[in-house]
Amino acid sequence: MSTSESPSPMPPALAAIRSNKVLLFLLAGALGGAAGAVLAEFAPATRRGDPAWKMVIVTGIWSAIAATVLASTLFAAGEWHQRRNFRPRQLQRILLFGTLAGFLSGTAAQAAYSIEFGSELFQETVVRVIYWALMGALLGTLLSRPVPNLGLLRGFCAGTAGGGLGGIGFLLVSAVLPDAIGRAVGIGTLGLALGLAMIVVEKLFREACLEVIWAPNETTNFNLGAQAVTIGGGEDHVFVRGLPHRFASIVFTNGLIEYVETASGARTPLKNGSRLEIGKLNLVIHAAK
Repeated sequence: MSTSESPSPMPPALAAIRSNKVLLFLLAGALGGAAGAVLAEFAPATRRGDPAWKMVIVTGIWSAIAATVLASTLFAAGEWHQRRNFRPRQLQRILLFGTLAGFLSGTAAQAAYSIEFGSELFQETVVRVIYWALMGALLGTLLSRPVPNLGLLRGFCAGTAGGGLGGIGFLLVSAVLPDAIGRAVGIGTLGLALGLAMIVVEKLFREACLEVIWAPNETTNFNLGAQAVTIGGGEDHVFVRGLPHRFASIVFTNGLIEYVETASGARTPLKNGSRLEIGKLNLVIHAAK
């Protein structure tokens, strides 16, 4: 079946980064977070003595900009890793919900920060860390949707952990660096922690996975589970140009891995080490023996 095109040549170093999801997400998270913080510096400024409502709104805008850039960068990294074509509708959702996640977490944090309770140290540390954890939780939930068999709850937990770790990093960094630089490095730390947490949670709950070999030293892994990993030329997890949408799928339920042909409904049992060829792609099943 000659359906897929050879991948575009790219430098070996870039191809290695594309296939290494851990490194890719760490770089995307760190650079996306830092870039988002830099762009957020163009948000409206506040002055001492401004009313509390204005501080809340401005903080929400700042957080919305930073979160939108970070979410978009991590989403783009995931799409690039999976060799998917650009999907405008999916990116629009990420932009919209990333903005909402940042705005909601920013306004909630500033509103809590403006209420005098506990010591100043408590507000400067605990409240701020909770703010980053909330932002991470919302972004983790959002970014879990395009990842097969990760699930919203796991995305939420990964985001909360990553956001909390990033918040601690932000406090440490901003204590020794000027405000703008501290915020850029701090949000970069948040992005790095969020990207790492998503990868850790994804691998932690992995029982079986599909390895797609695009070319020598260029691979992508997909968690297998009850949610079908689809193969086809539409908005599928494994994109193969020239195939119809949802040409086939692979599911893992009740301990059984199956390759399902959509047109005929034929189901082929698979096991650890099973190999499939679709066009120029090689697919390998990895599961507990």
